[in-house]
Amino acid sequence: MRVALVNYTYGGASGSGRHVQLLHRGLKEEGVEAVAVHSGNSWALGIPKLKSLTFSVGASLRVRGFDVVHVHSPKLLPTLAFAERGVVTVHGGEVEFRMKYGPVTDALWFGIRAMRGRVGAVTTVMRYEAERRGWMWIPNMTDVRAIEEVEPAEKSYVLFVGRNDPIKNYRLFKEVVRRLKVRHVAFGVERVAPWKEVISHMKSAVCLMITSRWEGMPSVLLEAWASECPVIANRIPAFEPFSDAVLLTDPVPERWVEAFGELESKRDRLVRRGKEIVREFDYRTVTGSYIRLYEALA
Repeated sequence: MRVALVNYTYGGASGSGRHVQLLHRGLKEEGVEAVAVHSGNSWALGIPKLKSLTFSVGASLRVRGFDVVHVHSPKLLPTLAFAERGVVTVHGGEVEFRMKYGPVTDALWFGIRAMRGRVGAVTTVMRYEAERRGWMWIPNMTDVRAIEEVEPAEKSYVLFVGRNDPIKNYRLFKEVVRRLKVRHVAFGVERVAPWKEVISHMKSAVCLMITSRWEGMPSVLLEAWASECPVIANRIPAFEPFSDAVLLTDPVPERWVEAFGELESKRDRLVRRGKEIVREFDYRTVTGSYIRLYEALA
């Protein structure tokens, strides 16, 4: 079986990029002939509104002859123009797409329906979105073993990990830590660091704050669980199934300050539960779900 994975990013700070990189590794470890097509080995115009389209056109020429072509964004649907069988994974969900692209979102969902002869399955990393739209839930993944091997940092901070994007709501994080007067680091905004350095700080952190207005199933959540770092997050659908492993609060500074005050009494329970459930999302386990899907389609 030959599988092509298509995503603009591969590894790095991008959540979907890390997902694709781990899936690529997992497939090869299971003996699947897998190729990843991304911006590092394909081409696209640097014009923002044309980047996804031109990347898709270039990628479509590279994936002919594969048994399954798996694109990791509805924006990359043109890649499936010559594919025998395709899989589309939605990482952020409809709300995030509408925040970013507005009415274009409707065109993306129409495209998925219109290409149902080629799109054999639509998966999402978000359980809520899968149940709402009738898609298949295959969760996000991380490398638990690699995280366990990283040594903790010598200093402890309150952490933010993500890009400076309105959806990630960095402004809320800044206001909360200002009111708390705590030492903090915002990786991806105030400071760019290699993955291992971020993980080392998670291992010694006071907590990770996920202030996002919306998420699918963020990689940083899984990494924090594997790092035994407690997480405070907004009460949004992505996190509600994991309310026993995340301290949930409302998206206003006052509630965040209150939640931080509750953290110490709940820390041990949150860390223990996160460590238990993250093994379900190790890339070796999640890769098996994708392989079973590919085999059914091929």
